[in-house]
Amino acid sequence: MSLKHLLSALSLASLSAANFPRLDLRADATIKWSTCDPKAFNTTLTSDCANFTVPLDYTSPNATETIVLELARIKAPIQPAKGTILLNFGGPGSPGRSELAGQASTLLALSGNEYNLAAFDPRATANTIPEICFKTQSEQRDFIKAQTWYDLNGTTLASMWKRATVNSDMCYEAHKKTQPFVGTAFVARDLISVVDALGEDGMLRYWGFSYGTTLGATVAAMFPDRIDKLVIDGVQNPHQYYHANADYEEWTDSDRVFAEVFRSCEAAGPKACPMAVGNLTAVQMETAAWNIAEKLKTAPIPVNGSAPLDYTVMRGFFAYAVYGPSTWPSLSALLTFVASNQTNSPEFVKTYNAMYKGLILGPLPIYPALYAIHCSDRIPRLQTVDEFRPVQARLSKTSKVMDGASTDLSMVCAQWKTDAVERYLGDFHAKTKNPILVASNKYDGHTPLVSAHNVSSGFAGSGLLVVNGFGHTTLSQPSICTIKNTAAYWHNGTFPAKDFVCDVDGAPYSNYSWKDAINAVYGVKSNNSGQGAPGSQTPPPTNGGGIVDYKASNLVSATVISVLVGLTLL
Repeated sequence: MSLKHLLSALSLASLSAANFPRLDLRADATIKWSTCDPKAFNTTLTSDCANFTVPLDYTSPNATETIVLELARIKAPIQPAKGTILLNFGGPGSPGRSELAGQASTLLALSGNEYNLAAFDPRATANTIPEICFKTQSEQRDFIKAQTWYDLNGTTLASMWKRATVNSDMCYEAHKKTQPFVGTAFVARDLISVVDALGEDGMLRYWGFSYGTTLGATVAAMFPDRIDKLVIDGVQNPHQYYHANADYEEWTDSDRVFAEVFRSCEAAGPKACPMAVGNLTAVQMETAAWNIAEKLKTAPIPVNGSAPLDYTVMRGFFAYAVYGPSTWPSLSALLTFVASNQTNSPEFVKTYNAMYKGLILGPLPIYPALYAIHCSDRIPRLQTVDEFRPVQARLSKTSKVMDGASTDLSMVCAQWKTDAVERYLGDFHAKTKNPILVASNKYDGHTPLVSAHNVSSGFAGSGLLVVNGFGHTTLSQPSICTIKNTAAYWHNGTFPAKDFVCDVDGAPYSNYSWKDAINAVYGVKSNNSGQGAPGSQTPPPTNGGGIVDYKASNLVSATVISVLVGLTLL
């Protein structure tokens, strides 16, 4: 850590959350809701919108600059509501309002239909002092497409380091005046400002996913006496988020989840999973998948009307798979098409284009905000690629399937030129006024269960909800048990029993959805979109994972069986 960063850390560590001044909002400042434009969000539910002004800089008593938070709300079916839950869907950089609209039906059910749900677009996202490092979206798309999934040897690490230097410099020149004010601590203060203006009881009710768990842990540690109820789901390691050169822990279970793609395929059989032909075992299928990827290094497959399917794209699809089972049928179908040399078929093109669109277009709104927020929050910096090599070595040792997935972010943050003017520098040990609930899948390929245990141990009296599922956050697989236990916490603060584990009801490659689980609990139909888990650094596609419905007869043949078996032997 440089002397500059050390002195900054020491000075901020000596101050508590209450010590920082902020602009006084008007005594009569309240949030004034009105019906949203029906075309604003992709939802059939009625939503309310509002704008709310907060300080740009909470640390300066004399500052006059402000920013406008854009909020959306969806009311509880049961009125009067017990209060308003504020949500953050992760990233960092995921827009709150559109994510809320897409997930609201499921979240209303999980909260017992008793709470209004609200979210705002955090700093650096959407229209809230947006971080735009590129002149056009086309330029940004080309920059992302140029990213190559390298074999991370010494030469390519040096090349990636130079690319990260360009990225960091570009973002700094575009936003050096506002970058210091987009950090997590300020978003935590925005949450409290919104609570103060809701006109309820002055207590925070919060629900965070993925990075939103770091925001949740931060606001709970900064304002423990303001917590009514708080749920964090898909828990990030907040200590590493702020203090490490990379988020080392996040890929701990990624390889286990990737292996489940094929274990579940074997269990489902070829009618549901086209790759499960000829009595192939899960190990044979996974071996074939890796061999297909290796062959693409030297023989990429041209695709009509799209970018070629090369090693980088296939590795991106593999990484995407650890976020949840919604993408697994498409991945299985794609691998089967490639193995059987059916890459000119309309079905292959349809599958590939849907998956590629989610992979490339999904991150476009996220990347600049992700850099700005995470890198401004992160304390350590590195000066050379040689200093970074041990960081990459540790990341590579953690996971095969995600090796290289966070290298770019870690390199950009290592060279970031801006520090957040406020960082939370405590130890995430606090006794909140009311206990919080920590939730996690047993096998989360992005935020492992060990992180949930670590965070839960720091908050006195907290509860832990573990779901025997695969994917990022407990929303990745439908579960009646998850609905009942999450709703029980929101209803009266009830926790699951110690060591209790919820089962899931929708196995991978099945058609069971959150709609079915909600209907089983409430006896009513849901408007849930069926989308994947919210808040990943590479978010799920809004088309439900790009899944195309296939008949097994379209794919399964003796040729497919022989080719797949051959690929397992390469």
